[in-house]
Amino acid sequence: MLDEKKKKNIFAEWLEKLQQESWQLELLISGFALFGIWESRDILESFTNFLAVNNPVKSDASIVFKVVTQMLRAAWLVFFTNLLIHVIMRGLWIGAIGLRYVSGDIDYDKLKYSDSFNKYFKEKVGGFDDYIERLEKICSSIFAYTFLLFFIFLSFAFFIIFWIILVALLNYLFGSDDSSSFAISFIVNTVFGFLAFFVFIDFITLGLFKKIQGKNFSKIYGYIYRFYSFITLSFIYRPLLYNFLDTKYTRRLFWFSIPYLLLLTLVLPNFILEANPHFPKIKRQFKGDNLISKHIVISNNYDDLREKNLAISNSSRKRIRVISLSNYEVTNNYASVFIRQAGIDEELLSNKYNITPYRKSGLRHNLFKGKVRDSAILNLENLKSTALLKLIKQHRAIKKDSLNSKLKSNFMKRFNASKDDKSILNLDDYMRYERDSMRKVWNRRIEKEKEKKLLQIQLSLLDANQILIDGVSYNDSLKCKFYIHPNMNEKGLLCYFPTDSINKGEHLLTLNYKIYDKKAKDSIIIRTVNIPFWKF
Repeated sequence: MLDEKKKKNIFAEWLEKLQQESWQLELLISGFALFGIWESRDILESFTNFLAVNNPVKSDASIVFKVVTQMLRAAWLVFFTNLLIHVIMRGLWIGAIGLRYVSGDIDYDKLKYSDSFNKYFKEKVGGFDDYIERLEKICSSIFAYTFLLFFIFLSFAFFIIFWIILVALLNYLFGSDDSSSFAISFIVNTVFGFLAFFVFIDFITLGLFKKIQGKNFSKIYGYIYRFYSFITLSFIYRPLLYNFLDTKYTRRLFWFSIPYLLLLTLVLPNFILEANPHFPKIKRQFKGDNLISKHIVISNNYDDLREKNLAISNSSRKRIRVISLSNYEVTNNYASVFIRQAGIDEELLSNKYNITPYRKSGLRHNLFKGKVRDSAILNLENLKSTALLKLIKQHRAIKKDSLNSKLKSNFMKRFNASKDDKSILNLDDYMRYERDSMRKVWNRRIEKEKEKKLLQIQLSLLDANQILIDGVSYNDSLKCKFYIHPNMNEKGLLCYFPTDSINKGEHLLTLNYKIYDKKAKDSIIIRTVNIPFWKF
């Protein structure tokens, strides 16, 4: 027992000593973390852009991706701001200690202030040692607060990941086509979300439900709490959280978290400095007014201007929203335009043009391909399997000499007629040749059906996206191929069109594109994009 107490005393003394020297570790970690967070800007931007480009519309994963994107941006800003404040405050603390070595404590009498101010400063400012102690408390609290927020964000991320896995597992086990499967998935997700909200309320109220004295309630809620604690890994930082909350000084920071996050993510970024109040506001391209957008050059709508801007500025790469023209200044007798195939087009292709997709939309694992079988192609593949199986049975019957004489005679005629082919040496070779030939014939038919579907998708996309130059339709002149744009791997059509008949000077390329909306008349909304360009 004495040995245990001695060990605890030694450990406590060691912690006290370490606590006094912790500022060195704090500065070291803050410095490395600040550098790492700052350098991670491009990685974060690339990841958020990847989610934006590949975000499936009308999917369970769509909302999750948007939440994850906003959380990542908020987390980056919070950690960078907190650590920067910590480094600055630690610098102030070190400066104060250095000044104390030079000039000692504050001597208010030497300042020769009036009695009123002298009394005020002695009460409110106090001694210099008190100031250094306050700085020490602030610095240590900010450092602990930063990493507490980090682990809270991490818990939320693990919660989202678990929910994604749960949704994917439910879709895999029950599917999402029939009403009963949808009902099961809906009930499970609703219960999971409701209980999670219950635990979240308990968290932000500092344990409201944990304070309820009912034995049965505590037991039931205990199981719920432990489950969500496990999937969010909150048990890792729980001692830090409770130690943070049991002191009035640090508990204030916890209450300050929500207004602080709102201030950093919503209030401060929305301040703007206006130098040209008469310059038109450039909105997102597809929301721009049809009469105004033709007078505005948006660099992200042109491949050449986009790359020039990226080369000379420190701006981040942005995704192509709808369309991108190859050049703002066209000098050749042809030009190209990229029409992006976004997630919003999938409903149009499925519901308006009745085209079966290649794969299911949303999040999936490579282990489960998520292919959607086209009925025409599936029918051909079944006919191929049936024909091959029939031929194989015939070959086996001939080898067993059990095939009827007429069929066998026809087979032998084909075999004797093929003896001129030097690759066929015997009956087995000919049977193999027949099977291979049948496979090639059916594969060719299947490939033609696949090509037919691909051309159907291409024609449907061109029908949904009408290109006009100065009001004249150019869709009949377009030569298009499926293309992955190198900007951010956006998928769509790359279309070439002739410009030799276009006069020199300024011109306007207009894209009228369709969007599927069940609430609209005929379920179709037409939006317009205008892109001015010059021909030299």
